[in-house]
Amino acid sequence: MQSTSNTTWRTKTVVATALAGVAACGVLALQTAHASTSSGSAEQTARTAGVARGSAAPYVVNHYGEENADNGRAERTPKNLVLSEFTSISGLHWKEWGTKEAVATGKVTGNWCLETCLDKPLKATVTLSDPKTVNGKKVFSTFTLKLAQGTGEYESEDLQGKHALATS
Repeated sequence: MQSTSNTTWRTKTVVATALAGVAACGVLALQTAHASTSSGSAEQTARTAGVARGSAAPYVVNHYGEENADNGRAERTPKNLVLSEFTSISGLHWKEWGTKEAVATGKVTGNWCLETCLDKPLKATVTLSDPKTVNGKKVFSTFTLKLAQGTGEYESEDLQGKHALATS
């Protein structure tokens, strides 16, 4: 009986030690992943915000989200952006945010492609340009949108040339 009890105790001890080791490895892996993610986003923020924080860098008036739908919000390097009443772009990765233009890639949707792009947004590049001063704040006033695969079957004004952005 004593032998069975010792074996059970040893088995439980080994299992508990193994589980503690696995838990420690899991915590270490999460900390490492968080550190690399944090430093990666910090590098991206430094890269885009370095220019964007300067007083000369314009904002974009963004009507994305219910809280901004009516009045818009002046932002720099937003993650999502309403371009027009027909088109929005999400998951933006800013390549440039300068004093004359800002360029990003993302996924675009619009009422002109609802049947195809609602569930699978289209890859696109957006360029914001033509800054002007509105209510004492410099904001981009136009956008150009270019689909990665070309316009193809889509007939939309937003895909042809420069278009006005909301500036207030």
